[in-house]
Amino acid sequence: MALLPAVAIVAIAAIAAMAAAPRAARRAARTFAITHANVVPMDSERVLRDHTIVVTGDRIAALAPDGASVLPEGTPTIDAGGAYVTPGLIDMHVHIRRRELRGYVYAGITSVRNMWGYQALPSTMRAIEDGTLLGPTIYSASPGLDASPGVWPETQFVDDPSQAESVVAAQVAAGWRFLKVYNSLSLESYDAIVASARAHGIRFLGHVSNQVPIEHALDSGQASIEHLRGYDFALQRNPGGAAAWADIDMSRLPALAAHTAAAGTWNCPTIAVFDVLLRSVDPTTRERAIANRAAVIRALHQAGARLLAGTDSGIDLAVPGASIHVELGGLVAAGLTPYEAIRAATSGGAEFLEEEAEIGTIAPGRRADLLLIDGNPLEDVDALRSIRTVILRGSWIALDGSRTPLLPRVPERTVSPRDLSRPR
Repeated sequence: MALLPAVAIVAIAAIAAMAAAPRAARRAARTFAITHANVVPMDSERVLRDHTIVVTGDRIAALAPDGASVLPEGTPTIDAGGAYVTPGLIDMHVHIRRRELRGYVYAGITSVRNMWGYQALPSTMRAIEDGTLLGPTIYSASPGLDASPGVWPETQFVDDPSQAESVVAAQVAAGWRFLKVYNSLSLESYDAIVASARAHGIRFLGHVSNQVPIEHALDSGQASIEHLRGYDFALQRNPGGAAAWADIDMSRLPALAAHTAAAGTWNCPTIAVFDVLLRSVDPTTRERAIANRAAVIRALHQAGARLLAGTDSGIDLAVPGASIHVELGGLVAAGLTPYEAIRAATSGGAEFLEEEAEIGTIAPGRRADLLLIDGNPLEDVDALRSIRTVILRGSWIALDGSRTPLLPRVPERTVSPRDLSRPR
């Protein structure tokens, strides 16, 4: 399928000629249209066939059937040739490192939830926003709040409940979007953090501490739980490590799933990182552990609990960017439909981030974060591996050297399904 037929080359050249203009000017002046697109808006399970998307600056200006939009004379027009267009993906659990930013974009990830803030991160976020650095838009949690001695840099210690207020206030002042709670907090310190978080109007999320029952975390209003942490201690007969998922007490699962749904807590299972962690165990144990984790995900979903797609990339296990496709495939294998799985990485992620007006769906006014892909992802989620073009905040990103010049110019790279599934 040719996304850029010869008739569009002049239009693309006109877009590229604007690349030297300041970012603010480009946002104000640049308009282009994508025609003959099969749009997957992700506001419901549907495809809008033969539609035109008009982008002005970094925003979607219009979405209408082909021929229904009146474009100013000379508007650059790109014939999608029947390609499918989806919202950019959101990886809801990453640990951002500058050297890995482009990998997220090349894999179709245009936004991320960073799950451990650090002092140098805001400068990276500003560089991405002003266009001097290519990367996804970052929404970040605070550094982890934990008991000493801690295991990660910049951990914020709450060894005594009396420390919670000052630590929480400092994270709020630093501008982090969420508080991240971690593994070793005492029950008393956890409760003190919860009270301070409520007083400051900031959501808390992350791991469920070894000393906090999962039911207590749910009742306390923890916004999201990562890695199914807490469910492991509740369900595993001998808790301890990824392989312990091979032996769980299924009888407790229905009540936990119902409790989670009633609490409104989201779960980010991070299937991709467990795919890596379980490679070192014997095949029988690995198979049982994967099946049991899938059973928990399926039970949560069937109970009405919400799920997020996140990979835990950035800690030298899951491949940054590419692992989102492992995650989506894992959600489908656990029983979600392709639409439901993709929703966990688009409109569902946007809902959790409280950014529905910005990202996650294709509609006028949304940020122009778009993917052009070969097949219908609602039929097969693996279609999202066949990315032809990424549009990031209204700028075209070259994934294939034959589709240049685009905005901004990046090193030529061809992304294939094999690239997107190979672990590092």
